[in-house]
Amino acid sequence: MKKVTHAVSLLMAASIAMSSSSGALAGKNALEKIKVEQMTPEINTLVEKGVKKAASLIPYLKDYPVTEVVLKDTPYLLVNNYKSKENKGEFVILVLDKNTGDLLEFGKHKLYNQKSQTLYPIDKSKEIAVSFMKKLYGEDMAGYQLDGDGVAKVFDGETNTIQFVRMVNGVPFTDDIVQIQVDHEGQITGKSLGKPIEKISFAKLDQILSKEKAEKQLSAYMKLRYSLDQDGKTYKLLYVPAFSGKLDAVSGKDSVNMPYHSKVNVKPKSPSQPLAQSREEAQAYLTQRTGYDFSKGNVFFEDLTGEKPVIIDDFWKTSKWEGRTNYSWRTEDGWIGSMLIEPKTGSIVYYRVVDTSASKASAKKLTQEQALQFAMNVLAEIVPADTGELLLLQPGEHHESTNQYSFDFVKQEQGIPVEDWRTCISISASTGKVMGIDLNEKVDGVMSDPKKAISQEEAAAALLKKYPLQLEYILQEEGKASLVYTLPSLFDAKIDALTGEFYTYESTE
Repeated sequence: MKKVTHAVSLLMAASIAMSSSSGALAGKNALEKIKVEQMTPEINTLVEKGVKKAASLIPYLKDYPVTEVVLKDTPYLLVNNYKSKENKGEFVILVLDKNTGDLLEFGKHKLYNQKSQTLYPIDKSKEIAVSFMKKLYGEDMAGYQLDGDGVAKVFDGETNTIQFVRMVNGVPFTDDIVQIQVDHEGQITGKSLGKPIEKISFAKLDQILSKEKAEKQLSAYMKLRYSLDQDGKTYKLLYVPAFSGKLDAVSGKDSVNMPYHSKVNVKPKSPSQPLAQSREEAQAYLTQRTGYDFSKGNVFFEDLTGEKPVIIDDFWKTSKWEGRTNYSWRTEDGWIGSMLIEPKTGSIVYYRVVDTSASKASAKKLTQEQALQFAMNVLAEIVPADTGELLLLQPGEHHESTNQYSFDFVKQEQGIPVEDWRTCISISASTGKVMGIDLNEKVDGVMSDPKKAISQEEAAAALLKKYPLQLEYILQEEGKASLVYTLPSLFDAKIDALTGEFYTYESTE
C-alpha cells in the first residue's frame, strides 16, 4: 500500500500561528506564553517534559534554545524552537500531546532551503527511521512497521520519506500512517502525526471471507470497456474493475455504496451547443455558467490558439485543440480558465474554470448525489436529441484543491461503454455552478468483437496474478475500523479482453 498522507497540517498551522505571536522572549530557554491567561504550571511542566524528550531524540534541537508555546483549542501543544530571539527564519516545530506531553510530530524548517545534489542512501535512511521509531515508541514501535518497501511516493529533492503503517491484529490499519523525513546528511528532519487508536473498535477477524472467496467475488466487478488504442483507429476491448477498489471482507461487496457503470437516461431539453464568437462573448458565457467575475482583481487574457489548453483534468488521446480557438485566462497566481471554440461555427467544445480563491474559502456543501443532479441538468441542455442512454463511469469524484465534483458520462457500443466517447462535467461543490464541460467527440474506429472476449473470471484471475488482494483495516465511520480486501492498484488495472494480458496505453506525446 502506498498512502500519501498530509500530516504536516499541524506544522503549517503552527507556522501561521507563530507569525502572529506577541510578547517578549526572556532569554535563553525562556517560554513565550501565547495567550498568557491559558498557561498553567501543569502545561509548563508538560512542555518541559516534551521538549526534554524531544531533545533526546533530535540531537540538533540543542541548537534551537529559544522556545515559544502556542496554545490553541486543540488536543495539541505547539512548541516553536528558534536559534535565537533575532533569528526566527530557522526553527523546529514540536507537536505535543496536551494531556501527556508526548512528542507526536515535529518538523525542521530552514530559511534558505538549498536542494542537495545527492539524497542519503535509502537503505541507511530506513535504518535511521526504524531506530528513531524504536526510541520513540519502544522496541515494538507501537505496532508500526515499514509500509511495503518503506519508501513513500513523496519527493521534495531534499529528503527521503520513510513510511510506516500501524498493524492491528496482524492487519495493516491504513488510516494510521507515520512518515519520517531523512535529509542528505542522515538527520531526521520531520515526523508526521499518527492516529490515536485507543478509542477505535476494530472488527474481528473470525467472520470475514477467506481470501479465495473474496477473489471469486471480484470477478463480478470486472466490466468490459472499449478504449481507443495508440493508432487512433482501433478500439481495444478491455476488462476493468468497476468498483472502489475495496471489497467488504464480510460480504464481499463493494465497501463504497456508490454507482459505477450506472445507466443514465438523458432527456434532452431542446439542446443547442453553446456559442462564442469573440473573447467578450466567451468571457460572458463563462461568467454566466461558473459565476466567476473576470472583472475582479487582475485577470489577464491570452489567445493560445494552436497550443494545448493550460487546464485539462483528463488525458486526451486526440489533439482536439488543433484548428480551434484557444482562449485562456490567468491571474498573478496562475491559470484560472481555458476554452476551446470551433472557429467556423463558434461552438464551445471545451471550457474549464478553476477559482482557487473561492475553493479555499468555500467548504463543501453539496453531496455527491446533489452535484450529480446539477450535472444531469446541464447534460440535458447540451447533448444531441438522439443521445438516449449513457453510462456514468464512476461516482462523482470530489477534488479538494478546487472544491469541485467531476462526472464522466459515456456512450455505448453494443452495450459496452466507450471511454473515449465521453462528456465530462465539473460542478462546484459549494454553488452547484458548472465549472467545466468537455463535450464528447466520437472518433470512428474498428471495434473488437465482444463474443471473442475471455470471461470475467479469467480477467479477474489475470488481474489478481499481478495484484493479489490485501486485507486491511479502514475507518468507514468515526470510531469503527472495518476489514476490507483491497486491490493494490486501480491505475493500470486494465486487462486485454482478447488476450488476458495487461494493457497499457503508450502515449506518443
